[in-house]
Amino acid sequence: MATDVEIGRALAAVAATLNDQKVEHFYTRRVQKMVDDALGDAQVLTVDDGGGLHDREGTRVGAIRRTPSGEWITERANQAAERSETAIPREPEQTGLKGLASKVKDRL
Repeated sequence: MATDVEIGRALAAVAATLNDQKVEHFYTRRVQKMVDDALGDAQVLTVDDGGGLHDREGTRVGAIRRTPSGEWITERANQAAERSETAIPREPEQTGLKGLASKVKDRL
């Protein structure tokens, strides 16, 4: 099980990085890399496609989401809440020219 320090460090690193880089869309692999880097590549936590952060047992321990104003925020999951293990739905993929531009921008 991930420690409180590991969860806090990963969530803080993700929020700071996404906001500093002004990322428009959530990309699971990119965020997973941020989490792994924050924890010294220990792979203690896993990011799902909906922004959920899970420990090795699969328990959702945190969430990553974007506010309507465009700010990325992270929060710890309330383990006592009903359905706390449920993944957060992912934002639909952008299509067309806008989608292509955002994918190219995120990979730079």
